[in-house]
Amino acid sequence: MDNIKKIVLLLFIVIMLFPIYAYTAQGALSDEAKVCLTCHKNRGITMTLENKEILSLYIDPNSFTNSSHNNIGCNGCHAGYLAAHFQKKKQIKNKKEYTANLSKACSTCHSEDQLKKIPIHSSFLTKPACVECHGAHYITKMAEWKKDINENQYCLTCHKNDLSMHLMSGELLSLTINESAYRSSMHGNILCSACHKDFSKTKHPARTFKNKREYTALAVKSCSICHSDNQLRKSPVHGTLMAAASCIDCHGSHFIKGIKMQKTELKESQYCLTCHRGSLRMTMKNGESQSVYVDTTLLKGSAHGNLQCSACHSEFSKTRHPVRVFNSKHEYTLAGLKLCVKCHQEAYTKYESSIHYALYKSGILDAPNCTGCHGAAHSLVSTKTDKTIGFTSCNKCHGELNSSYEASVHYIARVQGKANAPVCSSCHNAHDIESTKMTTKIKEGCFKCHKDMGKVHNKWLKNPPIKLSTFSAAHFDVVSCAACHSPDSKRRIYLSLFNSKTGKPMTDEEIATILDTDAAGLMKKIDTNSDGIVEGRELWDIFAVLLGKGVLTTFMGKMDVSNAAEAHQIGSKAEATRDCEKCHHPDSAYFENVFIVMSKTGGETTVLPAKKGVLQSVYSIIPVRKFYAIGGTNINLFDILFYVALVGGIAVPIGHLSLRIIASPFKSLKKMGKGGKK
Repeated sequence: MDNIKKIVLLLFIVIMLFPIYAYTAQGALSDEAKVCLTCHKNRGITMTLENKEILSLYIDPNSFTNSSHNNIGCNGCHAGYLAAHFQKKKQIKNKKEYTANLSKACSTCHSEDQLKKIPIHSSFLTKPACVECHGAHYITKMAEWKKDINENQYCLTCHKNDLSMHLMSGELLSLTINESAYRSSMHGNILCSACHKDFSKTKHPARTFKNKREYTALAVKSCSICHSDNQLRKSPVHGTLMAAASCIDCHGSHFIKGIKMQKTELKESQYCLTCHRGSLRMTMKNGESQSVYVDTTLLKGSAHGNLQCSACHSEFSKTRHPVRVFNSKHEYTLAGLKLCVKCHQEAYTKYESSIHYALYKSGILDAPNCTGCHGAAHSLVSTKTDKTIGFTSCNKCHGELNSSYEASVHYIARVQGKANAPVCSSCHNAHDIESTKMTTKIKEGCFKCHKDMGKVHNKWLKNPPIKLSTFSAAHFDVVSCAACHSPDSKRRIYLSLFNSKTGKPMTDEEIATILDTDAAGLMKKIDTNSDGIVEGRELWDIFAVLLGKGVLTTFMGKMDVSNAAEAHQIGSKAEATRDCEKCHHPDSAYFENVFIVMSKTGGETTVLPAKKGVLQSVYSIIPVRKFYAIGGTNINLFDILFYVALVGGIAVPIGHLSLRIIASPFKSLKKMGKGGKK
């Protein structure tokens, strides 16, 4: 009862001390509203919310008096607020919560069924947006409000707020317009209906779209009202992009600025991204389509994020944009790879000598290239940051080798967390990767971790009592590490035809050109009896034919495992082959499987089986002159010559000694005869 007396007394004092007759004459305000306006007419009245936002509590008495709500008591919308003034202050988290609660009050008088009669309301009923569009204290009747407001202000009443539309595709389309940005744009003085012809202050159709693409396509048609196709095609860039991109993709819609102003205000990369942040595509001469879209978020976080566009694309800038046309996506990518060489000269030079480059240049689009391994230039991660790239990028093409790698001591070391545990690029290198059938260069990868292997191997790899460093070096030149360190593997001998002058392997296309034939004809010249197996005589024949054409060649030999899976199954040191007789024996199983390897221009290889005894053939002495293993490549003629030399070597001194013994009496008699004469 005491509280009621206090409230009544307070109301009486307020009414007596602060008369509000000046503005009650303008409209019929409720007594409750008159009391509230006593304080809320002060411009400085505010409230600090829980999130530290400042909420203005000022109400313009004149505007409120002329509103549609002038005769409604404040407590009709602000239920419980009057009592709260004399009790604990009502806590509000933020403006958004405050607005949402006020909008709910609208349903007290305006039911959902009533609101749904207006189609445009239906789109917004899922979110409490009444106050955002209509305001609260200065609401006038729609017919009167439309008379006093211009078209753009009318549209922005709603669209300056956080509005969006759910499309049939599930995409969310923002309908929010930044008022200040729009006012300062090239279109700031144009009425909304100039572009959105179906809309005005008197009509607002409810529209739905399949997806953003359909919405954009319709919106772009409005551009042609002022900007004809002929006008746009005067710009070469426009002419190229018009078929693939929309005006809005590059220029936006409500915040368009003049090109001259953009060039002045924007940094180079921002200027380029004005277009390239949209879904732009380039059409090749062969009809292929290539995206030239750049994801700005990925670019910012990439290794190239701090570079200006012209650092790579030197032909382009804010003042020039040449129109370039490519025959195919393959040609486009090759041109793109050339951009990498500006900063990565050494890596690119190595890449050009690799099997990957040979494959890609030959037209195999899936062959690894700079972006194929490192990712797109606009989103690639620095190798200093991404320590797994030497493993994960290889898995894109060679994932089937994971199981064999996981069976190795290298993978075990990686799982144990050893920092330098080998991955693919550790052994095969990152850029100058070669076919393992054509080279023993991969041993250099092994030596990165296993230092001074020559000295280590010399401890047991010797020909007692002779102990020379050349023994291990000779093995490293022709035997792969895996051949000895992959315990359960099958060994093979690979003979690759090299040009003796250049020191490089000869491709089958190169040989076919020299012999004036094609690939099928070349196979007939190599396998002359067409039995599918290369014999020693056939090795000699191809060597002799090339020599007759002025090309000196040699079949370089190499011992390796039979397949890539075995090459990765590296065992422990205890499991490695350390027995010389495994190889150096006439019946060695390591020399039973011999193959002729022919390199192709694209980097691939053709493997032909050779006859088991090809390495023991007299015809192989000259063609395979740089590959010889005592016992394994034993040639019978050499044995005969050796025995002849051995017998001759022994017979000469014995014969010489025998002759001297036989001749000695005659020498004595001769001396005696000479003495008798004296």
